[in-house]
Amino acid sequence: MMKNHARLDATPEERVRGFLRRFRASLKRDGISAGTAEFKDRKVETAYRRFLVNNQLKTERLYWWATIIAFLLYLILDLTTITRSLTEIIALRIVVATFCASMIPLSYVERFKPYFSYLTVGGMLAFALSIIAMISMMQSDDAPPYIIGVLVTFIASSCLMRIPFRLAASVYIGASIVYLLVLNLDSDFHRSDIIAGHFFMISIALVAVVTNYAQEIRSRQIWLRDEQRQRDAEMIEKLLIEATAADQSKINFLSMMSHELRTPLHQIIGYTEVVANSCKAANDMDDNVRHLNEIHGSAHVLLSRIQKMLRFVDATAGKMKYEMVDTPVSELVDVALERMRAGLEKKAMRVDTSGLVDSALYIDIVHTCYAVNNLIENAINASSEGSTLWISGDKTADGAYELILRDEGSGMSEEQIAGAFKPFTQTENTLVRSGEGLSLGLTLARRIFEDQRASITLLSDGEHGTTVKIRFEAREKEQKPARDKAAG
Repeated sequence: MMKNHARLDATPEERVRGFLRRFRASLKRDGISAGTAEFKDRKVETAYRRFLVNNQLKTERLYWWATIIAFLLYLILDLTTITRSLTEIIALRIVVATFCASMIPLSYVERFKPYFSYLTVGGMLAFALSIIAMISMMQSDDAPPYIIGVLVTFIASSCLMRIPFRLAASVYIGASIVYLLVLNLDSDFHRSDIIAGHFFMISIALVAVVTNYAQEIRSRQIWLRDEQRQRDAEMIEKLLIEATAADQSKINFLSMMSHELRTPLHQIIGYTEVVANSCKAANDMDDNVRHLNEIHGSAHVLLSRIQKMLRFVDATAGKMKYEMVDTPVSELVDVALERMRAGLEKKAMRVDTSGLVDSALYIDIVHTCYAVNNLIENAINASSEGSTLWISGDKTADGAYELILRDEGSGMSEEQIAGAFKPFTQTENTLVRSGEGLSLGLTLARRIFEDQRASITLLSDGEHGTTVKIRFEAREKEQKPARDKAAG
């Protein structure tokens, strides 16, 4: 606020100094010379001029044709105004217009394209000097309107055409000096005409020089910003390609590793079962059978995790296909509980489904049941022995269905809830965590639910259990899932 008040209260001199300070800072930042209005780095200046040749040359030609036509249209003013040397003036106008028009074809020659600005300067000088010559041929009463031609030439070239500042300023100042000499040496001009001519010509030259200077700097700054944006866009695209390739490489690695590990695991499980059965048949129920059962159980756990990783790879790659059918909620819950019965019995957990109101859901039963299994597995892992898992659900006022799972575990903090859906992230510190697993259960569950236009929410006070709410939106049968992609 203090800075704004300082600007409002600043004197005109302070404002001018502030403007000049900011202007010099912008030139320094962009590497532009304040004296020449060109880039200090010659390579950058060369690149800028190459850009003008490739992108502005067609427009420059159109400006030149328009200038030549406007110059010839002054013939109308010649015929209605001039009373002396009319023939010479008309001839001079036609010769100069022809000369300027003859330079335009040179801009189509590759060798001369980089020098088109020099041709422009030559034509501009020819226009200005011819108008001054016409003024000197006329009577003093005819001359004043013709100085407007110099004004048009200067202003048009400084505003519209990209002419190097040093060249343009030399032409503006040189032509002005020539005009002032003609004005002072010609005895036909009255004193008032001479004073007005000095004032008018100096004003024209000053405006043209300042305008060209500002336009040249502005043109370079715009080009520099566009070049930077283009480089930034190319860098972003490159980084995006690299990130996509890295992500695909990760997916390929997980898929390959999972497939490579799953095959020998099947063999381990199979041979363990064969040996265990042989030991049982031989009535050898000692430590060998117990050890084999431990190997068998561990192999199953590892196989389950690998299969979960493979499913995560498929979900990430968008290869999961959904077969949507009407399914009762009770059937979904019964199938999920049946698959998790061993885990529930191991912890002697009780399941209370008294609050479950049956209804039909339009879902993929296989994927949805897998997602619910992951939620029940998390509840089992978080709960102590002999606790209860509550499963309830009912329709909401807007026609959606909310399925709720609540356990009696230790609960989750806000930080744990925020990171719970991130893959390969435990809710406990990795070095001290008490549980095991890949932390993919909630990630996969959320993706499966969201693919079917459902949502999942975690609620906990951090001390007394965790509640999971799954909201299945009301939908028509014909409505397809959000992700219905070809299976891989």
